[in-house]
Amino acid sequence: MSFHATATKVGNSTGLRLDAALYRDHPEFASGEYVVDVIAPGRLLISPNGPDEPMADEDADPMLGAFLAFMDQQMSSNTALFTPLDSAQSALIASLVEGIDADDDTEFPADFRIP
Repeated sequence: MSFHATATKVGNSTGLRLDAALYRDHPEFASGEYVVDVIAPGRLLISPNGPDEPMADEDADPMLGAFLAFMDQQMSSNTALFTPLDSAQSALIASLVEGIDADDDTEFPADFRIP
């Protein structure tokens, strides 16, 4: 679900004014401090950073963290969407990546795009 926001002047800074519906639907965002990550041009990821939140790891990937939190929520609320990986699916995955060498230490340039 998307919510509307408007940039507005807050003292000497600029802030985002968010729809009241966001706070009704997600009261966890009604107060506190947040960490804001720019995850792509024109895209922000806003996460709570309060005493009830786990400490953020500076080296952690914010997109992976957001994806895992989403998956955790989905697995809890929509269990029918998830099925165990079976041997046929495992064999298909293995055939798709056969012969592909991967190096976890590869550094990609900032302008790298997946085609």
